[in-house]
Amino acid sequence: MTEVVGNAWKIVSYLSQQEDREKEWVLCELEDIRSNKANRYFHKLCDLLRQKLNLSMSKMKNILIASYGQIQYIAEGEPLIYKTNAPEDFMMEQETIHTKCVKVIWENGKDVFFYRVYRGSRTYSTAEMAALIRGTIQECEIQDIDTRTPAEKMHIEELWRKWHEK
Repeated sequence: MTEVVGNAWKIVSYLSQQEDREKEWVLCELEDIRSNKANRYFHKLCDLLRQKLNLSMSKMKNILIASYGQIQYIAEGEPLIYKTNAPEDFMMEQETIHTKCVKVIWENGKDVFFYRVYRGSRTYSTAEMAALIRGTIQECEIQDIDTRTPAEKMHIEELWRKWHEK
């Protein structure tokens, strides 16, 4: 799926350059993109999980995004595969690229690594972000980490206070 993000002029300019004039397009507003609140919640859970597992934040995010996130495609159905001499430990500490090693080969006397690349969470739709958060919550629950949001905690405290006052 081709995704074009921009103002009306940028979108019209892009569409006017397309050769297939009969192709149909779907236009939607960016309100479907995940909220900053959801992103903060993901990062809070990620931080709690990384502390429990004694990992860096970068490594924890990469693990979660590679497990529950969205693959970066370069064409319809063709995932982006990155070939490099960078070992897994190095790649897992990167903040600007999220990857999962899919193959290692010996080439010209050196290990060569192939990584599947995943999109950063800032590009996720609400549904994609929800899937990432659900997976992160599962991982937290396995580690006995409280995953309730501050609003949920306040609601529980309010219910308890009302029940206790009766």
